[in-house]
Order: sequence, then C-alpha cells, then structure tokens
Amino acid sequence: MIKKNIANIITITRIIGTFVMINAEVLSVPFYIAYIYAGLSDILDGFLARKLKIESDVGKKLDSISDLFFYTTMMIKIWPYLVKYLPVYVWIIIWTVVGIRILLYLIVLFKNKSLLSNHTLFNKATGLLMFFLPFLLNIRLFVAYSTFVALLSLVAVLYEISLILKNKNN
Repeated sequence: MIKKNIANIITITRIIGTFVMINAEVLSVPFYIAYIYAGLSDILDGFLARKLKIESDVGKKLDSISDLFFYTTMMIKIWPYLVKYLPVYVWIIIWTVVGIRILLYLIVLFKNKSLLSNHTLFNKATGLLMFFLPFLLNIRLFVAYSTFVALLSLVAVLYEISLILKNKNN
C-alpha cells in the first residue's frame, strides 16, 4: 500500500514543508531546510512515480497543487527582496508570464476541467533555475541571472501556448 502511494506521500510532505517555509523567517536556516526539502522532494516524487510505474491523475494534481503552494510561498517570502533588487524591465517580463500562465490555467480548466500544467523541459529548466534564486539574492549577478530566468520562463509559457494550440498534452 505504501509503495503504491509513496510518490503522493512525498508530494504531500512537500506541501507541509511549504507551510513550514511560510512560517519561517525568510532566508533563515529553517527556511532553507524546508526550501531544499521542497526542491528535492519535487524531483523525487516524479522520479519514483515514473520508476515504480505508479503515476496517477491524483499524483499529477497533487504535484500541480504543491507547485502552486510552493511558488506562491516563494513570492510571498522573497517579494521584498525582488522589489528591492529587480529593475522594471524584469517585472514587465514576470507579470507578462504570470498573466499568460493564469490565462493558460483557465483555458485548461475550461477545456479539461482540471488545473494540470504541462511539465515541459522548458518548465523544468525554469523551475530549476528559479530554485537557486533565494541563494543568489546577495550576489552581484542577481539581476542578470533573474533576467535570464524571466526570459526562459517567457519561452516556457509561449511553448506551452503552442502545445495548447496544437492540442497536445491537453
């Protein structure tokens, strides 16, 4: 029974870890521990689901919900740092991506009665690079790095639009 649900259990613990992050002082040791756990568990749950051949619709939905909680928590926690350091042009890219992503979620919800997002290579690369943002807040190249991540995120969301228009994965 546990083997069949291990990936979902890991995903649920990631959601719990996100609640630890939201209650921890930003960029403190407890925050980073929960943050690293969330990142590693996000990789582990999908890997185990595929390896053990226990992928499920419930698991995909839990993963999407967990991602939503995690990224929302990250925005809440590091927002003051981003506002302080990022120039306007990066914010324009970010808000464009957010707007398109919300539109995509609504389209998929309307079409499929589901909030699943595509786990494309671009989305995975963007997620990986975004993962390092809190560790890089105090380095000189933070703005350049953030600009690259924002642009990659834009590419990812435009690619996802192309998939929807071609009616693939949705």
